[in-house]
Amino acid sequence: MDGNYSNTLDIRLSVADTVIFLDFPRILCLSRVIKRRFMYAGQSRPDMASDCPERLNWEFLKYVWSYPINRRPGIIKKLSQVTPNLQVIILRNPTEVREFLQNISHHSHLIN
Repeated sequence: MDGNYSNTLDIRLSVADTVIFLDFPRILCLSRVIKRRFMYAGQSRPDMASDCPERLNWEFLKYVWSYPINRRPGIIKKLSQVTPNLQVIILRNPTEVREFLQNISHHSHLIN
């Protein structure tokens, strides 16, 4: 689930069995937003619908920069209050993501 739809977070948490929260530093997020803008200027990214060209404006940059102050605390609070049957995984940087994915891949080979 993506972090920018906090109005539906309670609904999604109520039906989820696992949450993976990418809690990356704001400077990394901001630099990736800017990089995407230049990589896909005027066109849609491969992970987006074909009619959604990459755009960048000050409102979105401000949203990304202020996310750790304005949005993150509420998400962390909700994640700390979930039921025990909901697994919460917080990954704080790309290295942790790579290690997590390698671990998942390793375990899936053991199961098959």
